Amino acid sequence: MLDCDGTSISVVEREEEDPMSLLLAALASIALQADPQIRAEPNGPGAWRLTITADDETDPLRLAERLRPRAAELCGAAGYHFGRYAFELLQQVADATAEPQADRLALTQDIRCGPAAPEPVIQPAPVLSEADALALNPRLTALSDAYFAALDDGRYAEAFAMVDAATTGGASLEDWSARNRAQRDRLGATTQRQIGRLTWYSNPPGAPPGHYGAVDYVASHALQDECGYLIWHRPAPDADLRLTRQEATYLPHDLDAATRARMRQAYCILL
Repeated sequence: MLDCDGTSISVVEREEEDPMSLLLAALASIALQADPQIRAEPNGPGAWRLTITADDETDPLRLAERLRPRAAELCGAAGYHFGRYAFELLQQVADATAEPQADRLALTQDIRCGPAAPEPVIQPAPVLSEADALALNPRLTALSDAYFAALDDGRYAEAFAMVDAATTGGASLEDWSARNRAQRDRLGATTQRQIGRLTWYSNPPGAPPGHYGAVDYVASHALQDECGYLIWHRPAPDADLRLTRQEATYLPHDLDAATRARMRQAYCILL
């Protein structure tokens, strides 16, 4: 058609698009743009569980930063906040003649849409004296021995009752038991375990207030050797100690001498 000054104007008639088609197209676009390394699963109303695995990062807090764009995408204008997380460092073991492989870090992070609830104000625990720490050591050793004995004997409900959600990653007793049962199968029967060092910390920075007891240990199993540490926590002197973290490194018995020596130096100085 022509307007009043003779300029040609094109008019294109369009059919009204179905809103559901638009929504599906938008969701498809988001799925294509999402980082393929990140898996997102619904975890309740307004909540998601994100999982990412990387071979170029070994710090779970830094790896969690890579989840922020996906979290913002999922929650939109409501915003989001991080909740519980769990991680596993998968150490690649190669013989001396093979090309070294990078370790892989697997991180599972819960997010919830909306603003975070205000953190309760918790008073710091009184600082432990050297005498206080020495007096607590027998209790720390007994708890650690009981925890390991429960795992060795397959009494997973007893071990589960000693740990907090930070250790389980929010897993149910059934899932946590299955994970530890599979680990026991990989290690074989325990032949020896020894606690090498006990260390106490009062209100360490970056952690909830309280007393933290670190237990360094070494162990031998039928198929692999193990070294690691437990971290027990109590928020106040009258509170129970609960296991809040466990880290371990495993050395298969069939490792060549050079690789074993290298891993001992890096991860298992007590072994």
